[in-house]
Formats: sequence, structure tokens, C-alpha cells
Amino acid sequence: MPKSWTDNEMAGKDWLTLFKRRNRFSSRRPEPCSLARATAFNRNNVNNFYNNLEDLIKRNSAFANGTRIFNLDETSTTTVQKPQKVIAPLGRKCIGKVTSGERGTLVTTCCIVSASGNALPPVMIFPRKKFKDHMIKNTPAGTLGLATPSGWMNADSFTEVMKHFIKHTNSCKENPSMLVMDNHESHLSIEAIQLAKDCGVNLLTIHPHTSGKLQPLDVGVFSAFKVYYNAGIDSWLMTHPGKPVTIYDFLKQ
Repeated sequence: MPKSWTDNEMAGKDWLTLFKRRNRFSSRRPEPCSLARATAFNRNNVNNFYNNLEDLIKRNSAFANGTRIFNLDETSTTTVQKPQKVIAPLGRKCIGKVTSGERGTLVTTCCIVSASGNALPPVMIFPRKKFKDHMIKNTPAGTLGLATPSGWMNADSFTEVMKHFIKHTNSCKENPSMLVMDNHESHLSIEAIQLAKDCGVNLLTIHPHTSGKLQPLDVGVFSAFKVYYNAGIDSWLMTHPGKPVTIYDFLKQ
């Protein structure tokens, strides 16, 4: 054992470098995970979710093929994109890329998809006091537009989302549906829950702080969506030099 190990009571940087090289290890920056998320995602909570899902499917045979099971989740986008990777000379550390601004304006998009792969028209929530029809001019047919001061979902806007869901799924007690979503406080108003109950919508919520692992849209769709979204903003800036992106411009992409 080297004398420096005894004196310092630890190995040195050279040893660490050679150790990583011999064992094909590398340094990686871990994804941040809060204590709440780390402790909530456990066997008991995951089993409870899937047991509840199984009970609902057994209770109603219409859910078996997935056409009446839906997942709802929101994602936010801003007018300032996250720059994509670029190719640069080896060794150059400081690389710049133009963005739309210093701070972006946030818009929330609420997506609803079925387990069989069909998507409902989205819901878009704009950071305005009042909604105007021109805000969703370039959106897919049937898109529901809403406005809140922050651009985030709240209890009142979610009640409108529930009406939107019931309308496009033809949900009723004779034609029930299942809606899987996280249990954010905006989703749990008495009005929205009662509306769902009256119209045959069976609500299944995901345990707090586990949506990053259990929420299908969060796991399999939104990350790819953000990649294409950022690429769309980059493309728009190239064709509109000197003009910042607004919350209405990115809908044209």
C-alpha cells in the first residue's frame, strides 16, 4: 500500500483515474431525484396502483381491450427552447446558440390518449386572464383552449377538461371509461369528481411522486415531444431572424 494512502487515509486522484480505466468505468452526472420521489417509488405503492387497475378491469369487461382506458397528463412548453447539441471543434468548451429570449412564457398542453393508441384533441392552457379563439388558430381540430393567469392547470380549468373528455369519449354510465392520471390537487375538485361519477368515468390516480415512473405519457411520449418541440423552435428562429417566438408562433410548427 502506498505511504500516501496511510498518511492521507484515502487513495489519490491518479489511482481513481487508473481504476476507472482498468474497469471501464466513467463519471456521470446523476439525474436529480428528490427524497419524496426516491421514497415514494417502492414495491408497495406500485403494487397498490396495479392492484387497483386490475380490480377496475375485472369489474368492467369493457376495459379489457384498452379502448376505454385513457391516460391524462400535462406538460409545459415555453417560448425559449432548450438548445440542441451541435458539432464543434475538439477542445472548444464555450459554444453559443441563439434562443428566443432570456425568460420564456409558459403554455400547458394537456394530452389524453387511450391504451389502444388513440389520442383525443389536446387541451391548451394559455397564461391569460381570458381565452380568445385566435389563441388556438393553428391547433389540431377539436382542441380545447383555456386561459389561467399562470398558464398552469387549476381546479376550474380541469372541470372543463373533464367535460372535454366526456364529450370526446361519449362516456356515460352505459358506456363507462377509465381515466388514469396523477393526483395533483387541481384534478381532485369535488365538481370534477362528481361530474366524472355522474358520467361513468372511473378515475384511477397515480401515487404522489411516482408519475415519473408510472405515468405512461410522462415516460414514453413527452420526452420525445420536447425534442421535436425544441427542434421546431430552432427551425422557426432560422427562418425568422431577429424575431422572438410568441406563444402563438410555436403552434404553427
